[in-house]
Amino acid sequence: MEGKLALVTGASSGIGEALCRDLVSRGWAVVGIARTGEALNQIQKNLGSLFTPITCDVSDRASIERVSKSLLVEQKCPSLFFLNAGIAGEKAVENPEKFDLSLHDKIMAVNYFGVLAWVEFWEQPALANGGAQFIATSSVNAIFAPPSGSAYAASKAAVAKAFEGLSLTYFDTNLSFSVVYPGPVNTPGLKGTLPFTWEPEWMAKYMIECALKGKSRCEPSAFYAVLMRLLRVLPKNLVMNLLKKL
Repeated sequence: MEGKLALVTGASSGIGEALCRDLVSRGWAVVGIARTGEALNQIQKNLGSLFTPITCDVSDRASIERVSKSLLVEQKCPSLFFLNAGIAGEKAVENPEKFDLSLHDKIMAVNYFGVLAWVEFWEQPALANGGAQFIATSSVNAIFAPPSGSAYAASKAAVAKAFEGLSLTYFDTNLSFSVVYPGPVNTPGLKGTLPFTWEPEWMAKYMIECALKGKSRCEPSAFYAVLMRLLRVLPKNLVMNLLKKL
């Protein structure tokens, strides 16, 4: 089995693409997972043989199982899983005039079940292969849910709590679980202009360093870590006024 092998979901753009590039620069072999095969192939042209592009829809468990089985057949067992794919930005904005449960279904299928499905398949192979670390990309919105973002915030809070419990469940094993709570990152999915916005390359570097240090919880932005907790306790009228200024 491969030792220094990482698997990254949402690898075709944004944080996921930056993770792939940074990992390869450190000498890691990377399996990049995304729905867009064309974008993945272009990344491979730039990164070379250390990058393996695989097309997969993480909302489809059968697709995740197919991809995972093919890796095992090739005797490839990642030791780092950056489970980063997610629905965010404008695609996750809700209509404030009409509640739509189907949007919650769609977002949870990707942001929550599309993360845990990888854990379910790889738990036993990883245990047998010397261990692995699973890193989930949550959000500061797991701490505070903004207007028109209940589905997104719920999905990120759910996966964070799942990983929190899993980190204790597997405490005495060679599996570990980490959660990163990014603030706004300068990607096409970013909604609006927000202060203290990070570039994907910086966020990827931060996430990799957190993973390699074995941290179970990482909050890269002190500003948003404080702000999100403050917004939870302030009166709603004051909260809305503050949000309008951001």
